[in-house]
Amino acid sequence: MDKNTILAIVLSSVIIIGGMTLIQMNAPDTPPEPAVQTETVETAPAESVESAENTSTEVTAAETSADSGTVPEMVEQDYPVETIVEETDLFKITFSTAGAVVKNIELLKEEDEGNPISMVLDGGSGVGTFNLSFGNHDAPFITSPFNHKKIHQGKEIIHEFSRDFVKDGQIFTLTKSYRIIPGEYVIELIVTMETPDGKAVPLLNGNEQAYTLTYGPQIGPNFEKIDGRYEIRDNVTWGPDSKSGKLKRVTHKNKSKLIQTGDTVNWAAVVGKYFAVIVDPGSGSSTITWNGNPVEGQDQPSLLQISKPARRQSVIEDTYKFYIGPLDRKNLSRYDRAEDNAFGISGMSLGKAPKTSAVLFWLEGILRWLLEFFYNLVPNYGVAIILLTILIKLVLFPFTHKSYESTSKMQAIQPKLKELQAQYKGDSQKLNAKTAELYKEEGVNPMGGCLPMLFQFPIFIALYGLLNKFFPLRGAIFIPGWIIDLSAPEYIWKFANPIDLKIWTLEAIRLLPVLYLAGQLLTTKVTQATQTGAQSGAQQKMLTLGMPIMFFFILYNMPSGLLLYWTVMNFVTLFQQIITNYVKKRKAAGGAA
Repeated sequence: MDKNTILAIVLSSVIIIGGMTLIQMNAPDTPPEPAVQTETVETAPAESVESAENTSTEVTAAETSADSGTVPEMVEQDYPVETIVEETDLFKITFSTAGAVVKNIELLKEEDEGNPISMVLDGGSGVGTFNLSFGNHDAPFITSPFNHKKIHQGKEIIHEFSRDFVKDGQIFTLTKSYRIIPGEYVIELIVTMETPDGKAVPLLNGNEQAYTLTYGPQIGPNFEKIDGRYEIRDNVTWGPDSKSGKLKRVTHKNKSKLIQTGDTVNWAAVVGKYFAVIVDPGSGSSTITWNGNPVEGQDQPSLLQISKPARRQSVIEDTYKFYIGPLDRKNLSRYDRAEDNAFGISGMSLGKAPKTSAVLFWLEGILRWLLEFFYNLVPNYGVAIILLTILIKLVLFPFTHKSYESTSKMQAIQPKLKELQAQYKGDSQKLNAKTAELYKEEGVNPMGGCLPMLFQFPIFIALYGLLNKFFPLRGAIFIPGWIIDLSAPEYIWKFANPIDLKIWTLEAIRLLPVLYLAGQLLTTKVTQATQTGAQSGAQQKMLTLGMPIMFFFILYNMPSGLLLYWTVMNFVTLFQQIITNYVKKRKAAGGAA
């Protein structure tokens, strides 16, 4: 096997392995430095409060004196611990009066192993979500029971929870109101604190944050491990850049499990592969915290916490809008225009939440459009992937054909190259000069067989990124009884207990990787059938057998949509090579005649 072929195989390896690595990298946003927790008290002007009615009261010198620093205590009120279930066409929400939290949010139109997807994975701990604590992100949750009231306003459903607290002799009422509208993946949560006598709400935890609202411990669907490839949880914000002022998507990374930012944001999110929780923190300043430290019931949590600063007002009201649902463009785009959703929300740009390539996003968009175009022709995404693969192969044909021609020319001059190597064995400088002359005389470019392969690299990266997170593939059936979910690995037999082979774990018998390997080996064999002067022995076996087998194991547990693309590409390449060999033989026979 000549050096050109070896280089081609090496480039193929780089394309596959490098592509799988690069696609996991986020857009090259500069991760912000961990924000310092703000501990100063902000005296908010009246206009910083959302409701026009929530005006600040005038604070006397006595009222502005330093607070005790103790957290509020609950006023004795005998409210029962109750569970309330609310169901719409999209949500099944389970409330609890204990802490006025949500125990579970199920997405009724999305399934996980036959059951609605839960967006509150607490490991059965019962901690729930939408927990509120007085103080910073690490303050204990409020767990005492609240009074509950259900209100209907047209199509809207409001679950209102309230309870009285006292601090330094000042009583105030804490209210959490959940506003739900059928047909919407948004839950609006209004947190209100109000004194009955018009005096200012006391600083709730000394001069620290007034309170922290926590979504967690983890979003669905269920997973075994967050590996960054097949399951992700990204900490994302969308908001104005601190320098340019332009809106920017930032993925927040840090080696520690606690990340904070005090930057102004339009929204903050925990983004999975197919689902996300995205929150608009409302007006006024906020500190956003992503907390990955293990909590009760969840070893791999993704807590999203919003802390609000202390304020001296008789009424404190903060409105949060939570998008809790799938990362499909249809639903995300509904909150860009007020007339498209019942909440009247506009300009949220939720479509920026899914992870995309910073450089090849435009190519991903083209490939997505083509995939959807083929799906509209034949409503089966497996067939659409096959048609897209064939189209890509046709587009790349001029480059691959040039590569085949260059390789054939290199093979044809192998005898002459060997003569030069024998003649100038001890003079490498002379050998290089004569080799260059030979290439020029024969019209051969030594890199001509490899460089065209580089045109495939951006397409591979973009297609990998698309197929690895394209929401419509989730649960999409290609062949009933075999490939029943193009977003997951297929199998023909799944072991009850995975077989541990030390260096590899076999979870199931999969057919697509076998077909991929067969196509790769057949293509290699057909390609080599026309080559002359190929090397033999261990090196040849390594390149012709070892490399395909290695990729067989690398791709074994890949989502079936991705592997379908590679398998079809192998067999289309095989067909192309057979035709090329046939044409070449006909030309050779005609020349001999």
